[in-house]
Amino acid sequence: MASFEVAHAFTAKWEGGLTDHPADPGLITKYGVSLRWLRSMGHDVGDIDGDGDIDADDVRALTFDQAKNLFRARFWAAYDLDKLPQIVATCHYDCTVNVGPKQATLLTQRACNSIIGPYGVRLDEDGLFGNNTRGFLAMHSTPTLILAMMDQREAFYNRLAVQRPELKVFLRGWLNRCTDLRRFLGVAG
Repeated sequence: MASFEVAHAFTAKWEGGLTDHPADPGLITKYGVSLRWLRSMGHDVGDIDGDGDIDADDVRALTFDQAKNLFRARFWAAYDLDKLPQIVATCHYDCTVNVGPKQATLLTQRACNSIIGPYGVRLDEDGLFGNNTRGFLAMHSTPTLILAMMDQREAFYNRLAVQRPELKVFLRGWLNRCTDLRRFLGVAG
């Protein structure tokens, strides 16, 4: 149902090229792939330049297609997002790329729980993208759900900027990305 290419076209626009901002906890980043994330994947994946270590040179050596393939494997295929409607798959995928899989899933689960009403079956807010979360997204892929997902994401960014003031420098960009995603998904308010 959902196309990775459609989702990634939006995300790639926001992940851009090489950045090395001193406040970025991911360290040097290219096409959305940070040095911290490369290191977490181990040498088989993270040693892009094949020199036996994972450092800034590996990030610099990363190609657009390598980054795209990492995201496809780790953040799209691993969660079977292609089985969901495009609108919800794109929304969840972009959040996953930006904040990581566990946090993105927590935000998605909170959004789902916020729209089901007092008598519906609530999802466990555990950050695990399992069958219940996937099933809810498949059944309730509506503008209301997307708006709730975006609201949760924006609230997270605002909380993060307060809790970690050194990250406030990124807040405007995060919120602009959310506004652009709302437009892209056709749910701009």
